[in-house]
Amino acid sequence: MPASLGPVGKEIWRNVWSAGHGAFSPETDRNLILRYCELYDRRADLLSAVDSDGLMSVGSTGQPAVHPAMRYVESTEKELRAIETAIGYTPESRMRLGIVAAEARRVAAGPEDF
Repeated sequence: MPASLGPVGKEIWRNVWSAGHGAFSPETDRNLILRYCELYDRRADLLSAVDSDGLMSVGSTGQPAVHPAMRYVESTEKELRAIETAIGYTPESRMRLGIVAAEARRVAAGPEDF
């Protein structure tokens, strides 16, 4: 597990590799899964700022406005959804990747291989 990951990213790292049951290749999938975990860390940091400051803030003309970090939360979640589709974290993508995942399980690789 990369030391650079925060607590949320580390938890996601463990979850992804254990849920994959050998379907992921350390050589080819490590960077994608690392990116996924880093995005979760970013999301956690952004949501922490929103929790600390409050969802609403005051806009430039004094009007109520949604916290500016929420824009980045939304773009981060969009990136997360794209990776989730790529790694089979949605029902549709699991069905589409089912044959590939079953084949990949024959070459067992787990988080301990890192």
